[in-house]
Amino acid sequence: MRSLKKLALYSTFFCSGYVGAVEVAPGDYTQFADGTTIGLLYYEFSTTHALKAQGHTVSHDYNVDSNIGMLRFLHAFKISEHSTLDPQFLLPFGNVSTRGNASSAGSASGTGDLILTMPLKIALNDTGDVFAVSPYVYVPTGNYNHNDALNLGENRWKFDVQTAYIKFFSDKWAIDTVGDAIWYGNNNKFGSDEMERQQKMSWAAQVIGRYFATPTLSFGLGVGQTWGGEDVVEGQHQADQGQTTNVRFTATKFVTPHDQIMVQMGRDLAAQNGPEESFRMNLRYAHIF
Repeated sequence: MRSLKKLALYSTFFCSGYVGAVEVAPGDYTQFADGTTIGLLYYEFSTTHALKAQGHTVSHDYNVDSNIGMLRFLHAFKISEHSTLDPQFLLPFGNVSTRGNASSAGSASGTGDLILTMPLKIALNDTGDVFAVSPYVYVPTGNYNHNDALNLGENRWKFDVQTAYIKFFSDKWAIDTVGDAIWYGNNNKFGSDEMERQQKMSWAAQVIGRYFATPTLSFGLGVGQTWGGEDVVEGQHQADQGQTTNVRFTATKFVTPHDQIMVQMGRDLAAQNGPEESFRMNLRYAHIF
């Protein structure tokens, strides 16, 4: 039997390193006009360089490389004078591979878990300030094999409540603040011995400052913090609570009135437990139909 500690560590290799929360890009909670339909295609490359345990580096050659794509589709409709709903789905897919001291975890390819959500956005004034609440449901549809240390699917339901507030200070400056609370269902086929994995609640927060250089070009600089919930495997507490701080720099450009591209770079600044991300690049293409 593999050790419970090792199994709990392997469980961190989901395609999203953001403790199960949906990481927000600058302007994601902008309120769209009634009837707006948007299709989005994402690509993310990230790599890790170190493995942390209780804040200490236990390996300097712990390389996990993620090449993840995601399809996203949404439609906005008005439900009151100031409020809209944006029902949508997100479907991740791709490949995660390992090198160095992480190579024993192997690799994984396929689709991740389907994500369903319906953000409620409320316009607070005419300047663009918005308050929003989004319930995200993760459906266990992704590729999962309990014999593999690395999987894109998690074989469990998850529920994330995300709240956001956008504040405009002028026509050039705005700030986006986002918070998440994440609940986890049980995985009853965890590891080669099909053990039961439970996880306590996780939390996440983001603060992003935005500067609008022109009506079609904007830049964002943000920091994020995650607090991952401890794993409990077959009743044994793993003492593996995650705590990660990251930074993101984003450039967003409308290349036509209906087409937008986004380029984002970032990395982890600190990690408490698990792999520490040394580089991340996110690309996004959005088309307004």
